[in-house]
Amino acid sequence: MQQLDERLKGQYASLSPQEQRVADFIFDHFDDLISYNSAELAQLSGVSKATVSRLFKRLGYDKYKDMRDELRTLRQSGMPLTDQRDAVQGNTLLARHYKQEMANLTQWVNASTPASSLRR
Repeated sequence: MQQLDERLKGQYASLSPQEQRVADFIFDHFDDLISYNSAELAQLSGVSKATVSRLFKRLGYDKYKDMRDELRTLRQSGMPLTDQRDAVQGNTLLARHYKQEMANLTQWVNASTPASSLRR
């Protein structure tokens, strides 16, 4: 199953300018998306509710609520809602700091002694 962010990226070029406004808002506020209803998403994106409805139908959802339910299920299962490899891009100070911190955490996790080996 293709996740919402992948669907949006795959269809972005074919979206109307209004639908792209919604998509841009979603990309910028993805972690908060499940807390918005369709009317709130429309208002925050500066588009009509009909635009939000059309966008999610185009993405394969019968209703906006179906997408929210899918995201809730993914979040409850512990599955990441997006691919975090592209979370911070570029060569800004923040991007370099983020990438270094992620590398440090990965190295630390890989070097850590598993808890099971500490048992006697």
